[in-house]
Amino acid sequence: MTCYLFDQKSLPEGFQFPQSFLDVVGRDVLPDLQPWRFLCQSPKDADGWMLAVQRLYPTRKLVPFALWVGSDDVACFDGGGASDDPVVHYVHAYASAGWEDRGNVPNFGEWLKAATEQSASFKAQVDDQ
Repeated sequence: MTCYLFDQKSLPEGFQFPQSFLDVVGRDVLPDLQPWRFLCQSPKDADGWMLAVQRLYPTRKLVPFALWVGSDDVACFDGGGASDDPVVHYVHAYASAGWEDRGNVPNFGEWLKAATEQSASFKAQVDDQ
């Protein structure tokens, strides 16, 4: 599967996607992390969320890469530094600036681990219904 990773002009200056992320989205099949969905599956969704995050939080350099389906929660790389393994922020989009932050994890690997656990819990709840 080919994943859309934004036009270089829309990314913060100097930002590079972490290799661990590129390895995952470069697979033939993306992992099923429901309710999380990788934005790179749809250029329209990816660009829409990038524009929304930039408009809503202009002082932050965020690069959205996953959406919690059914909510406005997005996982975003911190594009403000030159790290090759940036922090991942949980952002509740459309909350007032200063109230959007839902925490963070040190990097994509930690986000993937948490998303996998959240997905298993979510699917177990769905199966119980």
